[in-house]
Amino acid sequence: MFRDQLVRYRVIYDRKKEAAQKGKALVQIEAYQSGNRRYFSTGIYLKREEWNDKKKEPKDPYTISQVRSFISELEDFEKKRRYFNGENFNLKDFDRLPDQRNRAENDGLVLSFNQFFDEQLTARRKELTPGTYRNHRACLNTLNEFNPTIRFEDITYTLLEKFKQFMIAKGHKPFTWHKRHVQLKTYIKKAVKNKIIDRSPYEDYKLSIPKADIVPLQMEEVRALEGLVFESGQKRLERVRDMFLFSVYTGLRWSDVSSLTRANFIEADEGLVLQYKSAKEGKTSAFPLYVSFDGKAGAIARKYWPNEERAKLFKGIYNAFANLRLKELAKMADIKKNLHFHIARHTSATLYAKKAGVLVAQNILQHSKLTTTQGYLHLSNTERDKALENIKDWS
Repeated sequence: MFRDQLVRYRVIYDRKKEAAQKGKALVQIEAYQSGNRRYFSTGIYLKREEWNDKKKEPKDPYTISQVRSFISELEDFEKKRRYFNGENFNLKDFDRLPDQRNRAENDGLVLSFNQFFDEQLTARRKELTPGTYRNHRACLNTLNEFNPTIRFEDITYTLLEKFKQFMIAKGHKPFTWHKRHVQLKTYIKKAVKNKIIDRSPYEDYKLSIPKADIVPLQMEEVRALEGLVFESGQKRLERVRDMFLFSVYTGLRWSDVSSLTRANFIEADEGLVLQYKSAKEGKTSAFPLYVSFDGKAGAIARKYWPNEERAKLFKGIYNAFANLRLKELAKMADIKKNLHFHIARHTSATLYAKKAGVLVAQNILQHSKLTTTQGYLHLSNTERDKALENIKDWS
């Protein structure tokens, strides 16, 4: 047992009541022992709105980590002094605590950018969709593989270019490394906002969006997918096929298809009506499934009809898994195209524009601008040639 009382530590904000006058106030660590107190400056100044008064801690997770590091330093010092002093310790012993917080050899108390990324991502988990969280976590994993201990002063234009070249060497496709850069940019901006670094190197490092090589399916290729027969051990593969076809029939994005529940469907006299709110655009739409593609989307919904109203139709399928399985499905259906889930939406747009007109396609895809819809429309050389042959009068 210790011969004296252990020191208790707590975080104190604005002890001198300066926030109202100066706009910011100091965060301190209070050390309490046997009725005596001693205060240590963290060197961190916060605005009132940056402080969580209920939890008695900063709101920003990185700043919380800094404060905890200060407390850990004090606790470690106390433990070491007790060891060498026969378990005795009092607050005056802190006079021997070297002021190392601003010295280079004290780098161990400073988080790396990788740790900062991790803590920021963990703090945002509830506000991110599960798919977005997994994508950001994948970005951090790739960054750790590239360099697990990136210092904030290392975040330069050169680092960004090396990260890109690392991903290319790993075989990442242009859309993948572009997406990872967009995600990384988010957390570098947070470091700037927290005044850990002065500016983002992305101000100079311009990200050009890779051109998509998207070739929609022709109707005969859609029918080839529809005609696939699956064995008993291929239930997940069959579910991916049906998700893809559902997107073809309705024009829904992956984010909307993957989140559908029984509550999204209304039983009308004519058949099922799909009612949903787009995750990307935030627009609400009601789509009568019985009026298009001979009601095939409604048949898929009933095939996976869950017992509970809020249960998902296509549970257990993730975007990365679906895209891998679509490669298998393309081989099974003898489709000579790089099949991925977004092609379903392009296929839907092209087929609806062809059969019902571009304005109908625009409405189904929930595009605000017609030019956006036109970017989804694709005309094959055969269709082009037939259209030209049908023109009888060029005058």
